[in-house]
Amino acid sequence: MASPRNHIALLPTYIGAATAFIAFLFVGAVPGVLYGGFMGMSMAKVLFGVAGDGTWLSRAVVGGGMGLGLAATLFFFVVAGAVAGTLAGLPFAPVLRRMAEPATKTSEALAHK
Repeated sequence: MASPRNHIALLPTYIGAATAFIAFLFVGAVPGVLYGGFMGMSMAKVLFGVAGDGTWLSRAVVGGGMGLGLAATLFFFVVAGAVAGTLAGLPFAPVLRRMAEPATKTSEALAHK
């Protein structure tokens, strides 16, 4: 089993993704649902002629659009945050690799026995 020290080199990426997730909760969740709902309403209007007719199928299309908009916004925030964290951590990469190195050498030594 891998040691937690092996993930030290990925620490800036994890911090960036976590920070972006918190930003998503405060900034991106509501617009994602609103734009997804608008997309769902537009699809329901095209498919059924009227968006607000109240049938379960129309509501499912609108709800699916809202879920899709929320998921797309979450994906965008987390990936962008992970990339930003990785880029911000590049100057510290040699230090982080050296910190993770002893754990890797110990794991390799135990694996060869």
